[in-house]
Amino acid sequence: NKNQSALSTSIERLSSGLRINSAKDDAAGQAIANRFTSNIKGLTQAARNANDGISLAQTTEGALSEINNNLQRVRELTVQATTGTNSDSDLSSIQDEIKSRLSEIDRVSGQTQFNGVNVLAKNDTLSIQVGANDGQTINIDLQQIDSHTLGLDGFSVKNNDAVKTSAAVNTLGGGAGSVAVDFATTSLTAITGLGSGAISEIAKDDNGDYYAHVTGTTGNTADGYYAVDIDKATGEVALKDGNVDTPTGTPTTTSTYDFTDAGQTVSFGTDAATAGISTGASLVKLQDEKGNDTATYAIKAQDGSLYAANVDEATGKVTVKTASYTDADGKAVTDAAVKLGGDNGTTEIVVDAASGKTYDAGALQNVDLSSATNTVTAIPNGKTTSPLAALDDAISQIDKFRSSLGAVQNRLDSAVTNLNNTTTNLSEAQSRIQDADYATEVSNMSKAQIIQQAGNSVLSK
Repeated sequence: NKNQSALSTSIERLSSGLRINSAKDDAAGQAIANRFTSNIKGLTQAARNANDGISLAQTTEGALSEINNNLQRVRELTVQATTGTNSDSDLSSIQDEIKSRLSEIDRVSGQTQFNGVNVLAKNDTLSIQVGANDGQTINIDLQQIDSHTLGLDGFSVKNNDAVKTSAAVNTLGGGAGSVAVDFATTSLTAITGLGSGAISEIAKDDNGDYYAHVTGTTGNTADGYYAVDIDKATGEVALKDGNVDTPTGTPTTTSTYDFTDAGQTVSFGTDAATAGISTGASLVKLQDEKGNDTATYAIKAQDGSLYAANVDEATGKVTVKTASYTDADGKAVTDAAVKLGGDNGTTEIVVDAASGKTYDAGALQNVDLSSATNTVTAIPNGKTTSPLAALDDAISQIDKFRSSLGAVQNRLDSAVTNLNNTTTNLSEAQSRIQDADYATEVSNMSKAQIIQQAGNSVLSK
């Protein structure tokens, strides 16, 4: 039986190639070999992880290379734009390509992925498992790279309007199809028989009386000056009667508005005197910092000032948005017009028509801008200051990020080499513990077979 067992063991080891086929062969050796197996499998997978990390870093760097190419082109265009020989048309063409290049940078940032991971869309740290045990990681630091993080939001090489003039919905003036203007809630006294017409101006004569100059009338009413009352507290305008009158002296024009229907609401509103909104003002859409249209409207006065506006989509009526606040002196102000922009185009100004003062909304006390566009900012009305320096900073930011990715690629490459070497050495160590020695096992098997054959021979006799 002992010889038969030895023969079976030898045959099993020769068949499997292993010295340890079960714990009974070598209990301690089996445990050691099993730990080696865990390490070897873990290190093999860790090497694959590190290679994936290298691929991710290469993908990211490739995208950064393309972003860098776009920035270099933008810089080239900016150098071209800064010379004084360019016409406005030239600058517009250059700005269009710059805007397109910056949009492409944003697209690359938002769409570059590795295995579903956005590598440039946000700041993130990816831990690459490069070992068989906890804590054995190498970090890849990712950064959000787009026109905003590069400091190129609203980048411009030309003086730009605070609004996109081509987005103007209509001119606030006379004419068929014009947008109706409603600066208050109290209607004018109806002019008898007036079918249509326009108040071309509100004028004050030498006696201090106010008149509305009506033109383009139809029906029974003639063109001319009509006496009006103006409520200085509310700014509302109302006709005294429906008769043409003659002002004393030469009237002084103060402001003009549409008048297209009998009894239509027409008044200065509380902001008119300060705002200077008059014939030629237009309703425009504001743009965000990247030059894209928003859903917010503003009234653009002749002097270029922007005032927050409400637009009734159903009726087409336009009203000036107002705000209520308490100023630094404790004075409560209601129904003040909201002026967008300011000198730098990024602050919101509240205009108090009663005092003629303007305030930075951020400096007010107890500000209530719930009915105003306090979340909207206009585009700065001017070109970027030191544009080449801004681009150099952006390119430097890209270079720094690419350098960090290059360093981590080299580190991961070194890690892969070390992992492969360690795996080879551990495999050899494991082999020495658990693999069978063929020479020894063949010898043992031959010995057992000879003994078995001798025994059989004795028994046969």
